[in-house]
Amino acid sequence: MKNPFAPGTGLRRYTRAHLKHDRDAARAEVLRLEGVIRERDTAVHQRDERITQLEADAVDVSVERKLRQAAEERAEELQQKLLALQARTANENAVTVPPWQRPVDPDEQPTEPHGIDVRTLREALDTSAA
Repeated sequence: MKNPFAPGTGLRRYTRAHLKHDRDAARAEVLRLEGVIRERDTAVHQRDERITQLEADAVDVSVERKLRQAAEERAEELQQKLLALQARTANENAVTVPPWQRPVDPDEQPTEPHGIDVRTLREALDTSAA
């Protein structure tokens, strides 16, 4: 009889039950790993679709930016043409008067200190200041 307290040799009897259990455990692990791989494939596929969408959006933004820049340049060009036409029209329809000196009416008197006393009504009616 063997001593139950003796060190083990590492060998044990491998039965059909052990083999069946190991086979089932291996199958379960394979199924679990297949599920993990499917999840990863789905994640990669979704990521690739997102990258494709972002690249398409980037192209759209680039095209939109170029169109906006072209429209701004065209608007600036049209603004310059409009200003030139407005200036030309203003010059064509300008009223020009030759320079001359206004004759002074002899009845007009210059204001103070030489001529007409110009004060506000309050100052004129204020008797305390006089």
